[in-house]
Order: sequence, then structure tokens, then C-alpha cells
Amino acid sequence: MSGMHIEGRLLGGCIDCFRHLIGTEYGDVEGFRHHINHESILWYIDDSELDTVDFKRSLVQMKYAGWFDDCAGIIFSRVGKPEVKEDYTYEDLYRELAQELKIPVLYDVDFGHKPPQMTIINGAYGMINMEKGKGQFTQRFI
Repeated sequence: MSGMHIEGRLLGGCIDCFRHLIGTEYGDVEGFRHHINHESILWYIDDSELDTVDFKRSLVQMKYAGWFDDCAGIIFSRVGKPEVKEDYTYEDLYRELAQELKIPVLYDVDFGHKPPQMTIINGAYGMINMEKGKGQFTQRFI
């Protein structure tokens, strides 16, 4: 994609871990929204070991739990241990999610389990600018 700008409060991590919090009192995304004055969330999601079908199930659960409400976009890291299941690719998953949620979705971003890995801070304000296939990612701590 070129000529794209996304910004919002950063929230995310490794979906292999946090997916178990979806729908529990410990996965209180609405409470997080309250602390950020209901600004849009820019999700960052890393997948270490899930196959494509299990990954999709976890994202659907996030959607049904309302975690993608008022979402500015989603960025995905490079997959840690890629496993395509039933000919369902990661690119299929990302494309479907973007169409379904009508938000920008970027993938193969430099964070997560595979180097190079930048650190992303939950609650920081994130801004991504894409131009001609190259991106700039900025975090502000405000």
C-alpha cells in the first residue's frame, strides 16, 4: 500500500498469550479505552506458533468481544513459525480481516519474535506513514 496514514493508541502483543484473556475480566479493553479517553486503538499483533486457522479463530473472538470496535488499524509482525492450514494463507487472513473490519491492515512489520524486533509500548501513541511500499513507524509517549 502507498499513501497511507494510521494512528491511534497502541495495544497488543503476542496473540498466543493474550487470546486467553478475551472475554475475561483480565482482558478489559473497554477499561483501557476509558484510560485513553476513548481514542482509537492501533492494534499490534504478533503470532508465534498458531496455524492460520487457529489464528483466524482468535481474531474472530477478538472481534466478537468488541476489541476491534473503534480500531484505527492492525499491524502484524512476521509470523514466528508459519504454518498454513487447509491452503488458508496468512495473506488470505489479513485480506479478509481488512475487508471485514474496513480498516487498514499491515503485515510483516519489524516487531515480534523474528528479528529485527523493535519494541512497542502499550498505551503509547502510534503513527504509521506508508509511501511507495516503505513505512515509518513513530511512537509518542503522551
